[in-house]
Amino acid sequence: MAFYDGIVLWCVHTILTLKTLLFTWLFRTWKPVETQYRKVAYSRCCNDSKLLQKIPIHLGLVIAENQISYVDIANLVVWCMAVGISYISVYDTRGILKKSHSSLSSEIEKKRDDVLGHEKEKFTYQLHHTLTTSKTDQITESKKKSHILLLSAQDGRPDIVQAAKGYCQQVYEQLTKSNAVDVGLIDSLLQATSGFPDPDLLIRFGTTSSLLGYLPWQIRLTEILSIPTHWSIDYKSFMNVLHNYAGTQQRFGK
Repeated sequence: MAFYDGIVLWCVHTILTLKTLLFTWLFRTWKPVETQYRKVAYSRCCNDSKLLQKIPIHLGLVIAENQISYVDIANLVVWCMAVGISYISVYDTRGILKKSHSSLSSEIEKKRDDVLGHEKEKFTYQLHHTLTTSKTDQITESKKKSHILLLSAQDGRPDIVQAAKGYCQQVYEQLTKSNAVDVGLIDSLLQATSGFPDPDLLIRFGTTSSLLGYLPWQIRLTEILSIPTHWSIDYKSFMNVLHNYAGTQQRFGK
């Protein structure tokens, strides 16, 4: 009996896997080509942002897909800049984006030219890809600056472990008390997102239901929405997510 149950479970798992792969392939293949390459003007982004009741200060992007499109991630980042999002974090478990941060930066520069045009001089950005570059500097009044943080699995639970070790060391050295733990103390000990506020909105790309270890401490109050894939993502889909977020009421446990 157990043998047949195993066969049934294997068949169900195989069918679901094939369904997921087929859905992702259809989503990528059937999206109109003109939508993928259509330029989005900064004026449109600016006008659309004025229609939003609220805009996230920190938007997180979780890439839960095996293949990563630098062009499409660059599109998302520049759209975020254009609508006024100051902090953007991009997460992939294997740290591919961290290793190839120069390639992503090159694509972002291209998209800045396409989307912002003559207005691009009013926008600057800082790409953070290591712990030594994660601290943000002060945003100037003359220019709109966005901070882009590249994250991997090492910036999630392992960072919490290091924070716990740091706290224990402080107690051992009598720099703090053993009952002094609070949210502010933990935040100060975490290194991966130093200088970044907690994410207001998180977009998960992929068909998995998991966040794959994205910043478990920092997403206590984060609104989480999903899109099947980031490949060939269009501006309309991006704005739909922002409109959904703008319409949510966060009660913070009340």
